[in-house]
Amino acid sequence: MALVLTVALVSGLAGGVVGVVASRNPELAGGTATAGGARADQTAAAAPEGTAAGGQLQQVLGAVLPAVVKVEARSDSGKATGSGVIFARNGYVLTNAHVVDGARTITVTLPTSEPLRARFVGRDLTYDLAVLRVRRTGLATARMGRSADLRVGDAAIVVGSPFGFQSSVTTGIVSALHRVVKVPDGEGGGKGRELVDAIQTDAAINPGNSGGALANGNGEVVGISTAIATNGDTEANAGVGFAIPIDEALKVAKALVKRRPVKVPFLGVETDTELTPEIVDRYRLGNHAGALVTKVEPRGPAAEAGLRRGDLIIRLGNQAIPARDQLTVAERRTPIGVAVPVTVMRQGRQLELTITPTDRRDR
Repeated sequence: MALVLTVALVSGLAGGVVGVVASRNPELAGGTATAGGARADQTAAAAPEGTAAGGQLQQVLGAVLPAVVKVEARSDSGKATGSGVIFARNGYVLTNAHVVDGARTITVTLPTSEPLRARFVGRDLTYDLAVLRVRRTGLATARMGRSADLRVGDAAIVVGSPFGFQSSVTTGIVSALHRVVKVPDGEGGGKGRELVDAIQTDAAINPGNSGGALANGNGEVVGISTAIATNGDTEANAGVGFAIPIDEALKVAKALVKRRPVKVPFLGVETDTELTPEIVDRYRLGNHAGALVTKVEPRGPAAEAGLRRGDLIIRLGNQAIPARDQLTVAERRTPIGVAVPVTVMRQGRQLELTITPTDRRDR
């Protein structure tokens, strides 16, 4: 069983670092923790094999460092510290929602060490993203890349404020793509939520990096650092960190700036994480891999499409579904209100159905 931790760097009113919230997650060998931060006067970076090195790394940092800020959020219970990325010249900053959860005042510190009062613009808890705004124009903004273009082995550079040390840099590679990671619910526990389609990297992410930049070898921001996996013995980096893809993050940020609702595709099925020999025999699945439907939401898109408990989803749209996580990623990418084909195995027969995702907020 994996230990799942939230790890925003938080100081209580009486001083010290708060404890962590834990739950169990059977899907990971380690736990997962949202990466929470303080300040530094120097920036150091190592360039392991496979990453940007030498002069190239300095060029990357020249593009990224001026656009990454420290975020401090004060609430009735204390102070949380994280990071943020300036994505618009008129003062808009993108960060994680858990960094500013419950904040009464928010301060953004520029890379020049100048503190600015920030105004909360909006947040979305499903994506764990929030937008802030400072009263300053002409700020350096991040160059945005395309997370869809990432490949495993690409250079990965993390910039943020781990443990509060502002403008800290770590380097590594993209270790994996399209991860689905369960993290605890910062709104009071419960079953938590899923970080969907996450970028995994071995570049060090620590408490305080939350909301900071994951950049590629061209100095473009391709992700928002959000979570780390741990073995339960420590809240710090273990070489397995996760970031929200920037393609997704920018869509959410633009919706929040325009005060529009953030829409989340919904299929209306629950699926199992593992196919046992007994399940394979019971539902006559043969040697097919996929996501096994364990529950169909009444009057939801799946129910209207004719899906049943025991169906094995093997394809959604043009995306093959070898397991549950791939279905979760494909669901998040499916356009709302547009009919897409879904292929299932049912009692040894392959069926072609059509499903039309709705907005999760409508449920």
